[in-house]
Formats: sequence, C-alpha cells, structure tokens
Amino acid sequence: MIYILSGNDTKKKNAFLKKLYKNNLPIFIPEESSNKEMLLDYASCVSLFGESPIVVLEDMIKEGNITLSVEDLLVLKDSSTTFAFIEDKLLIGEAKKYKKYAVIEDFSTQVLKQVPKMNVFGIADAFSRKDKIGTWILYRDAVSKGVAPEEISGIIFWKVKTMILNNTKVFSNQELKKISSELVSLYHSAHRGECDFTIGLEQFILSTLSK
Repeated sequence: MIYILSGNDTKKKNAFLKKLYKNNLPIFIPEESSNKEMLLDYASCVSLFGESPIVVLEDMIKEGNITLSVEDLLVLKDSSTTFAFIEDKLLIGEAKKYKKYAVIEDFSTQVLKQVPKMNVFGIADAFSRKDKIGTWILYRDAVSKGVAPEEISGIIFWKVKTMILNNTKVFSNQELKKISSELVSLYHSAHRGECDFTIGLEQFILSTLSK
C-alpha cells in the first residue's frame, strides 16, 4: 500500500503517520540510502517480528532520485508493506501520476510556519559509532524541536538493520539483534501506555551505549 502525505502542516502529517503505524515500528529510509531496488525488496519482505513493515521516505518524489514505472508502483501498491512518501508539496502532474496507485493526503495550511530543520539521521550515525554523549545531545535537540520519538526510533531501527547486513565491528550481531528486539518492545510498551516513549527512548539510548 502506498500513502503520499503532502503539505506544510507537519503536526497533522505526524498525526496521520501515527495512525498508519498502529502496532508496527516504522522504518525511516534516508534519501541518500534509498533506491528502487531497496523499495522493491521491502515490498516483498516479511518482518522478522511477524508484522507488516511501514517504510517512510521524505522528498522521494521531489528529489526525483528514484523513478518508478507503472509495474513498480503496482508492486508497491499490492504489497503487504506500507510505504509512506512524505512531501512538502505535490505538483499537479505528480498527483495525476500517483493517484491510481496511492492514497494521497494533503495537509497544507495557508500560513507556513518556519520549523528548524533537523537532520535526524545524525542520531543514528552517532548511535552506530557508540557515541553516547553525541547521540544523547542530538536526541535532546531533536526532541526540543518537536521530532516524534516514533521517527527517531524508526531511524535507529533502520540503522541497526543496516549494521547487521554490513557486519559492523562496533556491535556484535548478537548485540544488534538484542537492540532491535528491545526497540520493538519499547515501541509496543509506549503505545500500550505503559511508559512515556520520549523518556523511554532516551533511557534506552543511554543504557545501550553504556555497555
């Protein structure tokens, strides 16, 4: 399934994303790491935890780095994986191309509020280096700028999966599998109301990188 969320109202887009997430941990893919083959792989994959993954990409259509054919769009549309493309603006021609294959939601407002731009992927990079202080500082900065904990945990989760595939030497595979499992457990606990996700994720970062 494909969703395209456009417009400048970030708050409403995040609220809609939370409804899509339900009990699934989202996977945020950075622009520089995304490609068509990766999307098609996610379209055919089944989560290790028995859930349907939710893959989130920002400005994929705007940047135009990935060209999807009609056949590609049909594969994504019919997949059990949910794809959410986040765009600041969707042009008329783009909307016409995607409307047959995606649910398009526009969250535009007349007044554009200037929100500080935050490179959230820096948190995952610092985490992958076991940089405890750097990760924590970037995390607190992101939280202060209104970045949702779901987005941050999703990015760390994506980074952990990438490290497993790349056989990183910073963490052992056993450690990475434990980290990914704990992230999923934290996500579910927070969404059941058993803990505050923002606080829980901060504690997770500090405790994981202290080992």
